[in-house]
Amino acid sequence: MRNPTLLTVLLLPPFLGVAVMALFAWLVLYPDLMAEVLEQERLEFAQIGANTASEMAERLSHHDGPERDAIDRAALRSRADLVLLVGNDGIPVFANDVMLEGGNLGAVAAVPAVLRRAAADRACGRGLLVTEGDRVLAGCWTINSDNRLLGGADTVAGHLLLVHRIDWALAQARATLLNDSLRLGGGLLALLGLLVFLSVRLIVAPVSALAGRLQQVEFNNEPVRLPRSGIRELRDFARVLNHAVTSLRRRERELQSILDTAVDGIVTIDADGNILQANRAVSNLFGHPVGAMVGQSVSMLMTDIDAGRHLGYVNAYMDTGQARVIGKGREVVARRADGSTFLAWLSVGRLELPTGLHFTALIRDVTAERQAKIELHRLAHRDPDLDLLNRRSWERELEGMLAAAQDGAGFWVLLAYVRNLDDLAVTFGPQIETDIMGAVHRRIHGMLTGCELTARLARRQLAYAILSPGGEAPPYLTTALSASFRDGVDLGGLSTLPDVHFVVMPQAHLFANREALILAQDAGGSWAAQTADQRASPIFTYDDHVSRAIKERTEVAGDLPAAMAAGLLHPVFQPQIRLKDGSVRGVETLVRWRRPDGKQGPGPGLFIPVAERIGLVGDIDRLVTRRTLDHLSAGRLNLPRDAVISINASVKELADPVWLDGLLDMVRAAGVPPGQLEIEVTETAVMENLDRTAGVLAHLRASGVKVAIDDFGAGYASLSYLKHLPADLIKIDQGFIRDLADSRRSRHIVAAVINLAHDLEMEVVAEGVENATTADILVEIGCDIGQGWHFGRPMDADALARFIQERAGAA
Repeated sequence: MRNPTLLTVLLLPPFLGVAVMALFAWLVLYPDLMAEVLEQERLEFAQIGANTASEMAERLSHHDGPERDAIDRAALRSRADLVLLVGNDGIPVFANDVMLEGGNLGAVAAVPAVLRRAAADRACGRGLLVTEGDRVLAGCWTINSDNRLLGGADTVAGHLLLVHRIDWALAQARATLLNDSLRLGGGLLALLGLLVFLSVRLIVAPVSALAGRLQQVEFNNEPVRLPRSGIRELRDFARVLNHAVTSLRRRERELQSILDTAVDGIVTIDADGNILQANRAVSNLFGHPVGAMVGQSVSMLMTDIDAGRHLGYVNAYMDTGQARVIGKGREVVARRADGSTFLAWLSVGRLELPTGLHFTALIRDVTAERQAKIELHRLAHRDPDLDLLNRRSWERELEGMLAAAQDGAGFWVLLAYVRNLDDLAVTFGPQIETDIMGAVHRRIHGMLTGCELTARLARRQLAYAILSPGGEAPPYLTTALSASFRDGVDLGGLSTLPDVHFVVMPQAHLFANREALILAQDAGGSWAAQTADQRASPIFTYDDHVSRAIKERTEVAGDLPAAMAAGLLHPVFQPQIRLKDGSVRGVETLVRWRRPDGKQGPGPGLFIPVAERIGLVGDIDRLVTRRTLDHLSAGRLNLPRDAVISINASVKELADPVWLDGLLDMVRAAGVPPGQLEIEVTETAVMENLDRTAGVLAHLRASGVKVAIDDFGAGYASLSYLKHLPADLIKIDQGFIRDLADSRRSRHIVAAVINLAHDLEMEVVAEGVENATTADILVEIGCDIGQGWHFGRPMDADALARFIQERAGAA
């Protein structure tokens, strides 16, 4: 059923009122009106009958006898249709219809039978009225007996009979009622017409105009106004409506502003896939104006392939409720206005509104994010300079090759190590390192057949996994590798001579697992580096000797936790001597392993790397630090008041934010002045995260603790990094010190480091001073402090106390 219009609502009640009034008048009032007319006629008829009977009696009793004419006139005045004077014998002696005179009253059908009997029985009395329906009103009245009728000789006692037809009177009453009803209906219709006019003019037309303008609210910002003829209530309603519309528009603008400030694109579409709303970010993403997108299919933002599938996706979702995007999120390829595409993250939500089903889509350009992830992945898994696998990825890929070896795919591993990369970096600058390693890699890779993996394991170490049926390296290849770099490499006009050494690991596929292979790889590389000066060939082949070393490390890894728990690890101290005056500057705390039987256990060169690998090096450092502080606070070391205790810190400890606070708490608990403690960190540990480590070292120095850079020159750092390190002292790696007497190059490098350190207000410690000649050279080039077997071997607390006492006595 259609909704009624305002005009129908306004006019239907009056029309119904008029109809009900008319029906009420005719159904309720009409019978009463007719009864009232009938009663009025009876009363008038009774009065007229009585008057006529009286007048006729008077005319009949005239002294000259009855006056016929007067009787006639009385009969006329009675307005009766039939006037009869009936004697006692029942014979009409006068009738206004002469045909009835002298006849038999019983034969006059116009007189009701009741009156005929009453006349016959002389029972009319002073008047008897009867009616026959709504047609006839009749009555009889007794005439006095002393009257003479019509001049007769005898006195007559008779009756006056009047018969009056009232149907015409009732018809006239009906006509009058009808005319009155018509006049009233006309008045009501006129009033209704005026009501219709006023309703249309004052209500319907303004409301219609208001409705029409409300329909335009969505498309313009004009206020809603009514015509001047609008009544006050409607104008008030318009004002309220204007306020509501203005508030809605303001909220809509605020909401749109909020949407427009969103970085991600937000699109609302209907169930047919048409765009209902979009924010500014969508326009910026796709290059379409917002107005051009509204009302269009969302497929305009899709590639041709996705646009062709979109309708099927929507229909499938509407039928099954299963969606690929709705309520989820995924990456899609989107299309801009210029036809170019980009990678976008799309998530769609279902929105049930009274107007129907809608969908809200959130769109974000993730092209840069994906590229950044790819780049981060590359940086996390590949060397950023050479774009080779890094150590982590190399280890992961080796696991896959070992798994493939179970199907008979043998392989061998080649490690390449540029020994003099630091020398070349010092000579030509650190920027040359990448060029040298790249040139070395390209030459080696070009000589290999079946190379499956290539990696840069460390700053100056490369690794290759080469497929081979038996897992053996071709004999000719080792000879070719030995001579491959004798003529150096050309770096765009700059000729350099890298000292490249190789480790060949045959039958690498026979290792039990990845960990065993990696352990063998590291052991072989370390062994080759340590024995490089004793070998004539740059080629080193992994053999059983190295395998036994690996076995030994494995045993150490198993025994180390129990040894720590049993207290078999203890600190020893190696003196540091000021070269100018021979005084004791301090001691470096080292750690040794004593077996339960009192014999010396594995050396630190063996168990410290193992501890680093299994995560116990931090526990060892804390154990050694605590015992050293206990010795120092108890005075068992017999050190001078200004002597310094050097303690080593590992890479993991520098990365642990709790370590620093724990160290300072131990120092305070032992009652040792912070200035008497010196923390040694290796150059490699510093350079793994320069910014973080520099912050930790700065905190140490701010707490009064001294900072030393250990093994300087053995790792990644170049001299330029020294200016960024908050350190008090650097310790030159013993690799530069041991051949100081025989190598002019080492002497020049050490002298340069010493001068630079002094310029940076740092002291210098030379490690590995084995003889007096080396000590004299160090004094000559300005080194501050010496440490090595020439001055004293590592010793326990009691031996150190005696050493200090003897040294003081000799002075």
